[in-house]
Amino acid sequence: MLRKKMFMGLFLFSMMIVAGIAVSSLMTGCATTTGGATTAGGSTTSTVDETAKTEQPTQQDTVMSEQMTREFLIALSTGNEHHKNKNYVDAIAPLKKAAVMDKEHKYPSTYTKLADSYLKLDKPDSALVVYQEALQIYPDNAFFYRSAGYYLSALQRVPEAIEAYQNAIKYDGQTTTDYKNLGPLLMSENRAEEALENYQKLAELDPGDAQTQEIIASLLAQLGYDAEEIIEQKKKALEANPEDATLMFEIAEMLFKEQQYAESVDYFDKFLAISPDDATALEYKGSALQNDDKFSEAIKSYEKVLALQPDNVKVICEMATCHLELGNLQRAMSVSQQAINKNPNFGLGYIVKGDVYARTADECISKRDKRIVNFDDKLVYEKAYAFYQLGASKDVQYADLGKRKMNYIKTDTPTTEDRFMHPNQKQPAIECYAWLPW
Repeated sequence: MLRKKMFMGLFLFSMMIVAGIAVSSLMTGCATTTGGATTAGGSTTSTVDETAKTEQPTQQDTVMSEQMTREFLIALSTGNEHHKNKNYVDAIAPLKKAAVMDKEHKYPSTYTKLADSYLKLDKPDSALVVYQEALQIYPDNAFFYRSAGYYLSALQRVPEAIEAYQNAIKYDGQTTTDYKNLGPLLMSENRAEEALENYQKLAELDPGDAQTQEIIASLLAQLGYDAEEIIEQKKKALEANPEDATLMFEIAEMLFKEQQYAESVDYFDKFLAISPDDATALEYKGSALQNDDKFSEAIKSYEKVLALQPDNVKVICEMATCHLELGNLQRAMSVSQQAINKNPNFGLGYIVKGDVYARTADECISKRDKRIVNFDDKLVYEKAYAFYQLGASKDVQYADLGKRKMNYIKTDTPTTEDRFMHPNQKQPAIECYAWLPW
């Protein structure tokens, strides 16, 4: 029995040797040939030894490659596991080893986890170095540019951060965060035109981003673009955020300044639907309606202002002017006097009252067959002149307006000759002026 077991053992061993030789031959391609070079004696020489010598390094390289692969996978797995378990200190060495050994560049995430480990250890400089090294290997990787831009920005290396984000956009172009991060950096470097282009691209990607639309409008204004373009940009911002009351007011105000009064009223109405008791908006709306010759509607808006601000003498004066334009001369006179009573030092009240006297004279003259200015008319114009003068002298902000109006009617006031011809007449005697206070 023992001899039988020994025999079987030797048989199996010999079979393993044969099998090994066969496998070795298959792996190295070593086969005996009969077509070798001819020697001096005319015999042929086998190429087995030469072929073996040639192929032997390849076999060693294969073995080494397999060994390195195992080492790489162990390092990668170890690093990933430590990173996953938040053992960032222990993760760094194996991740660095894996990054170096990844000759085929199949695992870019190794750099991401390595950089993150440094960041978690409060080493942003090291994290930045990792991404910069990664970009040497992956020069078209938008994520690595984006990450480098983030750290460069945090380190106040603004020009480099700008370049990094621009490259991220170059290789991606669809990530809105890149544009949002790049914009403020460009503006901080006074590169407003580039910032405008950046935000306009962002707006194309996300038209519903109201903040972006507002930034574009602000940049357009900063760069001196036409008001119409700025208004249109603000309208786009409002479309993106229809409940933005601030934008409604800004658009309405800009339209008012551009003398687009009807459209201005539309936007003030939108704003007032949200903030019905905003006195500034109501005053603007009244002024827009007044400038659009809608005096009755303007008065209604002014009355709402006065319900909130009863001492707003400017609004009282504007309301008096609206009554004047509607031909309600007595009402205009009464309201202008209210302004004077509220604030005797507010010049516009006197000027509007002067307008009432001057308009009364104009209308009385226009009703006659012969539209000639007589002494009664001149006395009324003189009264208007006196109120213009008083308004100009009491309030410097209305001094120029008062003086212009004084010059306009100066020729219609009584002359020395008129005084000589009417020595005792101090006020108009004709019926048309009977209602005027004197």
